[in-house]
Amino acid sequence: MKILDSYWFNPMGSAIIGIVKVETEYDGIKYYIGTASGRDTDDDARHIAERGAKFPTETAETLF
Repeated sequence: MKILDSYWFNPMGSAIIGIVKVETEYDGIKYYIGTASGRDTDDDARHIAERGAKFPTETAETLF
């Protein structure tokens, strides 16, 4: 899985919300949404890509 881009929403308390665009080996481009610590962008993006919920492709494409 390769992280291609990320979109971050304003911090909410100590966590932030992000949408991550990834390229998967077999399924192509996918998007995931989740919360992260807000301390390191790369770690946060990886966390969401691995543990986030699927995000609708059509909706994500309007943000990216």
